[in-house]
Amino acid sequence: MMTELAKSLKLSDQPVIKKILDENGTKVLAIGLKRGVELTEHVAPCKAKLLVIKGEIDFNTNSESRRYACYESYDIPINLKHSVVAWDDAIFLLFLNTKK
Repeated sequence: MMTELAKSLKLSDQPVIKKILDENGTKVLAIGLKRGVELTEHVAPCKAKLLVIKGEIDFNTNSESRRYACYESYDIPINLKHSVVAWDDAIFLLFLNTKK
């Protein structure tokens, strides 16, 4: 699945998203962004953790921008409006806990 995502990434000017897991209130998504491609502004409606596994991304909010490189992670606050832009071709995992 990750190899397929990496190949799709090279050909796409849009985010490439693959669901890895969705059970018992936990979702794991793999998201690939080609350099310069943006995951447009949105909010995390539940607990979320981002883990970069390839490349570098910029995590942007209204007040700041942070760069995360391979193997770095970030706990995304609930309801934080943000966007993600690939600094380099990037793949990151998004862990979502939808349990109330």
